[in-house]
Amino acid sequence: MNTIRKKKGFTLIEAMVTVAVAGILLSIAVPSFSKMIERNRISSATNEFISAMMLTRSEAVTRTIPVSLCASDTGTSCDGTLDNYAKGWVVFSDCDGDGAIDTTVTTCDFDGDGTDDKDIIINVHNGFKQLAIVGNGGAEDKYTYAVSGRPFAAGLSSFSVGRDDSHFKKKMTVSITGRLKTCKLKTNTECE
Repeated sequence: MNTIRKKKGFTLIEAMVTVAVAGILLSIAVPSFSKMIERNRISSATNEFISAMMLTRSEAVTRTIPVSLCASDTGTSCDGTLDNYAKGWVVFSDCDGDGAIDTTVTTCDFDGDGTDDKDIIINVHNGFKQLAIVGNGGAEDKYTYAVSGRPFAAGLSSFSVGRDDSHFKKKMTVSITGRLKTCKLKTNTECE
């Protein structure tokens, strides 16, 4: 007797339809996944920068001397031409409030031995790839908090965060009391 056996497996047409449907689903999912990754990177960078600003403020109050945060890609000195905190930053004691890390003797005696000392680097951040954190209103390359926890310079300053200098997604504003407020941007400069 002849028995008819069914062959197991996929036909070529079934395999092609499956691959086509998977390709369509992938083309829909990948762009939204990329946007989600970008949003998470921007949120993470914003949170880390806020933490650095809060550290700068609290160290100024605790140490009773001005403390600054400046843009730095080396981690050892401020770079006045950098204008992008995403390349890295340094938090340091700024005895004279000039926004520069003094590698020579300052007018502060940090260790209490009766002699003046150099500025102390408190924290270094190496930065983020493919992001921009840009300061506005007097915060282009450095930001200093006074002993009171208030900004050294009068007036509002802000920082914009995005994937580059022309696509900002978040904004951090420093009030005259030194507190930070963040918002999502609906345009490149206007908060939602």
